[in-house]
Amino acid sequence: MSSSRLQPVKQSIFRTLAVVLMGCLIAGCSWMRPGEEGVFLNPKDDYLDAYQHPELEVPEDLPEIGDSDPFPIPPTEVAENPQFYPNRPPLPDAIYANDKRDEVRIQRLGTRRWLVIPEEPTTVWPKLKQFLADNGVAVPWENPAQGRLNTQWLQVESGPYRDVVRTLLKDAKQDSTVLLGQDRFLVRVEQGLRPRTTEIHLRHENDSVRLPTPDALEDIAPLESSVTQAENDLLSEIGAYVAARVAEQTVSRVALQIGSKQKAELKRRTDGQPVLKLYLDFERAWATLGQALDNAEVEIVNLDRDNGEFNVVITEESLGGKESGGFLCRLTFTCDRDDEFDLKLLLGGDEFDYSVSVVDADKLTPIDPDLSQQILVLLREYST
Repeated sequence: MSSSRLQPVKQSIFRTLAVVLMGCLIAGCSWMRPGEEGVFLNPKDDYLDAYQHPELEVPEDLPEIGDSDPFPIPPTEVAENPQFYPNRPPLPDAIYANDKRDEVRIQRLGTRRWLVIPEEPTTVWPKLKQFLADNGVAVPWENPAQGRLNTQWLQVESGPYRDVVRTLLKDAKQDSTVLLGQDRFLVRVEQGLRPRTTEIHLRHENDSVRLPTPDALEDIAPLESSVTQAENDLLSEIGAYVAARVAEQTVSRVALQIGSKQKAELKRRTDGQPVLKLYLDFERAWATLGQALDNAEVEIVNLDRDNGEFNVVITEESLGGKESGGFLCRLTFTCDRDDEFDLKLLLGGDEFDYSVSVVDADKLTPIDPDLSQQILVLLREYST
């Protein structure tokens, strides 16, 4: 057959192959398209079902895995009510520069004193026990799950001592009216208000002043120290010991439950509005909110303690929006001027379970959820 007669046949075959190939491509595109069906699924809503996996637990009959991790992944908080973000994940929380974040300090509220340490409870617990061991003070009873321990009873006399615990006890008793009896300290380690912070509360007890407290008493807050100066001095000594980094950085696995008992956390109500939960008594919750506003340099226009209300003025600059072109700029599209928001902070709840919410000061209606969350994050980060 001549080449001229084969040409129409080749063209017909090519046309047929082109039509078949085009059909396969069209069907293939439909088969491979993103969505609920097909090979390549659309992952845009996967964050709604995301959760933090628990840590790997090694069986007791196997050797432990070293804790050293050159590239640790920070923990991710579980998103509350993620269904309120159907088309996008929530904006990340802002990071605020708090000058007191890295300080070890004693916090005061009336006659109450406690030590605040910018470390996890799991690292503070072994440092506290090492401090006592270095000073020759035994710990006959402890409950790491509750963050509780009691020191041994100490018989302090007039002679000089080489450790700071007995020395401060001797000096504090000489300056008080409590001169007889044996002494010990009741200690409670708790999660701090901010993430990755720890509080140490303690009470001094003398058996000539009152009957000894039961060892297993979990809440020592209602107790009063037999000698207040001994309590204050020991808090100062522990704070100086931790700040000087005398003890090696270790992690106590038996104290993991201490960090699970949070004092402050961000949650969302069923209507999607964020709230800042404070698991404190009213006196401290009210003082914490006022101190956070003061630390963040937020103007307080008026306050009503009886109704748990703060009237405040939040500026774009206080949330980092004007200078950095950050969250508030993107939210309001008004980075060319210094916007001010007249807001009301509402503190409500009952004993050891209070919530802080944000509403418009005039209309008393909820504000934008993203803006409200950033304000509540600001309050949490500046809480002490």
